[in-house]
Amino acid sequence: MFNRKMSVGLLGGALAFGLTLSGQAMAKFTAEEAAELDAEAKATLAQFVAETKGAEEVFANAKGVLVCPKIRKAGAGVGAERGKCVLTSGADERLYYQSTALKTGMILGVASHSMILVMNSDEALAKFTSGKREWEFGVDASVAVAKIGAGGDLDTTNLKKDIVSFIFGEKGLIADVTWEGSRFKKLDVE
Repeated sequence: MFNRKMSVGLLGGALAFGLTLSGQAMAKFTAEEAAELDAEAKATLAQFVAETKGAEEVFANAKGVLVCPKIRKAGAGVGAERGKCVLTSGADERLYYQSTALKTGMILGVASHSMILVMNSDEALAKFTSGKREWEFGVDASVAVAKIGAGGDLDTTNLKKDIVSFIFGEKGLIADVTWEGSRFKKLDVE
């Protein structure tokens, strides 16, 4: 049974998590952290390919692929999410990003998941990797969410859109899995 004390605790935790976002986004990103993120991204891609029929074809046709091995999300009315991501293909060098979002509404719980963003057009990739330091879903571009069936089959309805997101590996329990308003800020490796 959910009581007021638990609700206040979750809300406080979500607010603390949200406040941590701004501090985390400004933290230094070291070469060691970049190497660790690269290894996590490689493992995430391998897991996705192993579990999802048709994934190799999606990646073969992509102009760019952004991998977020772990995005953490928490909320109780007010929610926050964050994670680090790497552009594994589509640029001359690896580009690193901090993903953040603050949300309000019907959000309750704590969870984590992986996300892969596939950019299917040169225009979408150019917008994402342009000189801008930040990029936001719903403002800079719209993103189609691809559905993965119980057997690992991809729903091909949205796979040809300019930008497609794949969300998988959910752990925990939360009542919100939307991406509108998520921001990606470039990280400089020091």
